[in-house]
Amino acid sequence: MDALVLWTLMIAITTAIACSLCGVYLVVKHESMVAEALSHAVLPGIIVAFIVFQDRSSPWLIISAGLSGLLMVWLVQTIRNTRLVDGDAALGIVFSALFSVGIIAASQNLNNTHFHAHCIIDGNLASAALQTVKVFGIEMPRSFLVMLSVLTALLAFIGFFYKEMKLMMFDAELSQSFGFRPTLLHFGWLALVSITTVAAFETVGSILVVALMIAPPAASFLLGSRLWKMLVISSLIGMLSSVIGFYVGYSLDISPTGPIATVAGLVFLVTVVVAPRQGVLAKARLRRRQRSDLFQHLLLARLKRDSPVAVAIEDLSESVMWTDKQFRRTLRQCGNNGWINQDSSTVTLTDDGVRFADQLS
Repeated sequence: MDALVLWTLMIAITTAIACSLCGVYLVVKHESMVAEALSHAVLPGIIVAFIVFQDRSSPWLIISAGLSGLLMVWLVQTIRNTRLVDGDAALGIVFSALFSVGIIAASQNLNNTHFHAHCIIDGNLASAALQTVKVFGIEMPRSFLVMLSVLTALLAFIGFFYKEMKLMMFDAELSQSFGFRPTLLHFGWLALVSITTVAAFETVGSILVVALMIAPPAASFLLGSRLWKMLVISSLIGMLSSVIGFYVGYSLDISPTGPIATVAGLVFLVTVVVAPRQGVLAKARLRRRQRSDLFQHLLLARLKRDSPVAVAIEDLSESVMWTDKQFRRTLRQCGNNGWINQDSSTVTLTDDGVRFADQLS
């Protein structure tokens, strides 16, 4: 495998980790749609900076896009504070308006340039490693250096403000009572999310950015109960998705952007099913166990009414009015727990069964 392919893989991994870290905060705060909104709202900032500087590689595009994202966040918060419309409605109004402004500006000012919507929506990961710059005499892809710088900024922010962010995520009012400034921290993090979004635009496109900011963090939310675990798991899932998706795209000779997003979505779906605490299977087992416990408790309560007299199995079955299968299963489970004694025709409570039945009442 040549150096170009390896550099492309490194760009995909770096971008996936950066986007996955950004999304954890959004998922925990139930603001996942902010990722989608930012991917549209930063367009006016990109267009304005490009019109002014006429350079796609200018860092002012990232800065201007970040400011555009912050403008969206401020406008959404301002509309929410009026309490006239729902928060989701405010988000939809603002980001669609900003995106429309960007489209109008692009159509009026960029007709004769190579700045095309394709580079924003789909990205160009397959050729991202072609544009290189020299760093200490070593040629490196510009996209890799940009995303590495963004990832470093994200890790530094998390490292410096980890405790504050954890408190702000789970209880903003308590954070404010301790003298922190959750609103300022919120804007600071969303500024980094905006910068990450636009930095990844040309490389992977807005669709993959949104996928990586939502799918891996959402999966980590189901797997981890602590913030640091969520950050680690989200990063690992993002990295795994980028590696598998990259090689799928490479083997099929297609752009890896689609396969990476697909793998991230599949990992989330698998997690939804098999997550140990919140997965579909885990909840089904919990409901089944709760149902079983309920039937056992009802049976013990019924037997306690006649205790210590033995109750005929046939009479007991008629009194509880369960299916024969459920009745036999409940008898077997109570017997395994040592709560009842059963012979061929009668059932009585054991001493342990009496004590447990007393606790239930």
